[in-house]
Amino acid sequence: MYADILIIGGGVSGSAMGAALVNSGHRVICIDQGTGGPLDTARGDHISPVNVEAIAEWGVLEHFFAAGATKRIGHQFRSSDGETLLSAEYTEMGIPYPYFLVINHEMITPTFMNFAKTDPGFVLLQPYSVKDLEVTDGNVTNVLATNREGDEVQISAHMIIACDGASSTVREKLRVPCFEHPYNHPMVAFFTDRPAALAPDNYFFRYAGDNGQLVIQQRMDGTIKVTMPVADEGIPWWKKSTNEDRQKIVGGIAPELSDSELELAGFYPVRMIHAIDYAIGNVVLIGDAAHAIHPARGQGLNMGIASLKALIPLIPAPDEISKPEAVKLALAEFHRIQKPLNDRIIARNHSAAMEMEMGADENRAFVLKKSNAAIKQMAGDLKLRELHLNEATGYHFGVPTKV
Repeated sequence: MYADILIIGGGVSGSAMGAALVNSGHRVICIDQGTGGPLDTARGDHISPVNVEAIAEWGVLEHFFAAGATKRIGHQFRSSDGETLLSAEYTEMGIPYPYFLVINHEMITPTFMNFAKTDPGFVLLQPYSVKDLEVTDGNVTNVLATNREGDEVQISAHMIIACDGASSTVREKLRVPCFEHPYNHPMVAFFTDRPAALAPDNYFFRYAGDNGQLVIQQRMDGTIKVTMPVADEGIPWWKKSTNEDRQKIVGGIAPELSDSELELAGFYPVRMIHAIDYAIGNVVLIGDAAHAIHPARGQGLNMGIASLKALIPLIPAPDEISKPEAVKLALAEFHRIQKPLNDRIIARNHSAAMEMEMGADENRAFVLKKSNAAIKQMAGDLKLRELHLNEATGYHFGVPTKV
């Protein structure tokens, strides 16, 4: 099989890439190992305003609303004793789409992928996974993929976009060096109904106090997801915990949840993996294949989507993409632009992650008291507040000025 562009991995980043290439004129093949079975419903599901802007430009936004997506319009940071430290709505920023798109994680990929399939030049091979890469003169010239029945397909493409996750087979086979940092505290997530006392309905909440910290996110069905780091009680304790046990810990941080039925949604080991190189010949790493990060600031899936906005304009036109040097130069330019930006985003995310780590240690009361004081000070400083909102919504380097 032959393609202009081969996308390896059909998760959030890969399916978004397929959607972004609709009507580009390129022949696109996406291989994905997914079987269509149950997906992890507790993973990231809030798409940032900067990415809503991109999704609208690609023509996919209305498809998300048709799938049942809702909006998150603001956030509040609160102390465990009920003080509101910071409250913000995204309309104050003057951005074109002042909201997060809220859609269950398992619906993000199908929405992108269904849109990608509207392009007659797009082909999805599923379930297939990469078995081997053939490399000639620094470029991947052939990709061998297989399915569970042992069927093989060989694909040759001018450009290869690896979106195959944190344990990227492509990254491993190309021996791309990475910076890695494991974190000590995995995350635990719960689903529950929204208590009447938790308002506004379409806000994100962060609670912190002497007993720890947690975040509360709305879900598209009106329920909420509660996420927090696992402290010294450990994962085995949570697995055996009763609802009363969970209420005691969660309610000790966010009193509004003291009477909630807390359904255990999942555990997440967390680590940072950042590839040293994004571009290797005619291959580019995108999403978690390039940068898997701690979920402290909700940037994981959003970084992958955001990077496409930088990559898409650099892709050679259909009548130019067959030129190896044009592809190599385009991907090298993407690395030159995007890597320094991501270095800065990931450094800030790591700082937030380490604060979350310390907020789950024995001295959490001291750490979180200091953090709450800093948040309260930030809320009253117009410049710091602006920087905070830019970071929170994905406009890490400022909102572009309208010409």
